[in-house]
Amino acid sequence: MVTDTARTHAEAWKQLFDEYLKEHSERHNKIFRPFDVNSDYLRYVDGKPRYDGVRSLLESRGITLPQGNPDDSPDMETICGLGNRKNRYFVERLKKEGAVPTNPPSNL
Repeated sequence: MVTDTARTHAEAWKQLFDEYLKEHSERHNKIFRPFDVNSDYLRYVDGKPRYDGVRSLLESRGITLPQGNPDDSPDMETICGLGNRKNRYFVERLKKEGAVPTNPPSNL
């Protein structure tokens, strides 16, 4: 079975970035600008490896974080930590909602 998880990924990215950007803006007394699934997702995240997507979006907002390590806790404020948190949100959503089956191309 072929599944479409793009929507689930986009929702997990939104959850991650909205939480993080809100907390970051409050801590630094800046205006909160939420993650836009249409423009931000396509421009900064879509098609990139997870940690590159985190870095790309944060750089677009003028935020620089240390890279960290792939085994960073999802609660760490590092590129890897935030990427791991996004993955946690994705897996939680997938377990709860499942994946949407798609029709495979006819040449498979």
